[in-house]
Parts: sequence; C-alpha cells; structure tokens
Amino acid sequence: MLTDRQRFYFAQASPTFTRQDVLDGKVVRLNPALITITDGLVEKLPPEALQERVLAQVELLLEHGKIRTFHVDVNFEDYGGFGAKRPDINTVIFTPNFLTRLSERVQAAGAFLDLHLLTDHPLDRLREFEAIPLGAVCFQLDAVREVAALEALVHQIIEMGACASPVIETVGTENRPPLPVEATFALLEPILPSVGMLTFQASSTAARSNQRGGCFDHVAPYIARARRTFDGTFQIQGGITTETIGDAMRLGAEFLVCGTQIFRNSQGLIPPQVVDRLLAEAACTLTSKP
Repeated sequence: MLTDRQRFYFAQASPTFTRQDVLDGKVVRLNPALITITDGLVEKLPPEALQERVLAQVELLLEHGKIRTFHVDVNFEDYGGFGAKRPDINTVIFTPNFLTRLSERVQAAGAFLDLHLLTDHPLDRLREFEAIPLGAVCFQLDAVREVAALEALVHQIIEMGACASPVIETVGTENRPPLPVEATFALLEPILPSVGMLTFQASSTAARSNQRGGCFDHVAPYIARARRTFDGTFQIQGGITTETIGDAMRLGAEFLVCGTQIFRNSQGLIPPQVVDRLLAEAACTLTSKP
C-alpha cells in the first residue's frame, strides 16, 4: 500500500480540472529548488544563517498555500558527473538534522520534501537521511549502472515510504556525457514498475542554479520513449521560467523544479508573486489545448 507521500508523487493529475485548480497549484506541481537560495553563499556565510534563509523562504511559500513540494539538492564531493565548473558542495547546509526540521515544518502544512542526492554512492548516502519522512528521493541514474544496485536502491527508498525517482541527464557534462535514449531505458526497464516518477535534467548536470536553460528539445526523445513503458509521473528540472513552462508542460511534465525564476528573478518579485505568474502561464497552456 502506498503512503500519502508516495501517492502525491505517483499520481497523475485528474484529467478534469478547472482553470482555478491550476491557479491554485492543484494540477501543475511547482517544486521550488531550495539550493538556489544558498547558491554562491556556502563559503561566505555560516551554515546556520543559510539554513534560516531557507526556512524563511519556505515559510513564505507555505503561507501562500500553492506549493506542496520542495526540492532539496545535496551536492557531494564524491559525485563524478559535475562539469569543470563545479557547484557548491552544500552538505554543511542541507544536513540530516536540518532536513528533519524542514520536513516537520512542510509536512505540518501538507507538503513534502523531494531530496535529490548528487553522489556516486546513493545507497550509502541515503542511509544518512533514511529516518526523515521524505516525499521523494531523486538519484543520479548515471551513478548506478548495475541492475542489482539499482534494485537495492529503489527498494530502500520505497521501504522508507518515499517515491523513487531516477534522474536522467539529457545534457550531461564533459566529464560524463548523457546516456543515449535506448541505453537509458535498457538500464531502467527492470525497475520501472517500482518507480513513481522520472526526473529529466534539462540543462547540464548540476548546472549552477543561477544559469538558466530554456530549450527542451533534447528532453523530448527521452519522454517519448518513457511513454511506451512507464505510467508514472514526469518531472523536469533546469530552465523552467515563465517563458518556458508551457513547453515543459506540453512534453507532459506534471512536476516542475524551479529555482532561479522563483528565488532570484530579475524583476525583483517575491517568490509568491513568481509562483502566481508561473501558474498563470500553466493555466494558459492547459486551457488552450485543442
């Protein structure tokens, strides 16, 4: 039997909905990337100060009432898929103790945490967080190339009561190019029945959160292939803005990881205002379908 946490990420939105349902965040699930709040500041400010910044932004969005999932990227030193321009190693910020505190707060408001482990040893790293009632756990598919290891990892995530979500790199980096479509799904096939959500990274692997993407053409073949054998949900991260959200949704994404647009937009808007604009664009896309 699925937990409420798993069900939230597994379940596709109802095919019958109103425009107001979209505007209220009930159809398209925006997933704010909390790493964006700390980007470039990990070595400049104390961890406690950055944790309080994260909590303050989460509180603001919870009060707004339209966000039910928050995306937490944890970058580990041992991940070999980073490019030449490495992102912050932020393990001193998003610690198990802090995520426990954060999870308690968001669950009290009916929301969940989506943890993304950027590591070449996801099963080992997951043990550090296994006591936290996470909603979903994303892991780098490029870091787990053996079926037995994949099965053990997915089993552990499910045993935690969370949704398992492999992250498929569609751009990669010079250090680790993306797997071709068919090779990706040959690896995924044995675990797909147990996976609730597939996550597609639409920009280069772990690109700094203040660098936008904007074209999802390279994601489309992966999603088209997934539709043949997968009946869970799709999540896209990387380059989601008010200008690109429609393109991501037309590919079939129900979950959209947004960082730069929400927390570091150039218009000087506060996060709830950006959420409203993103959902308004989503509503236009959905209601204009033929």
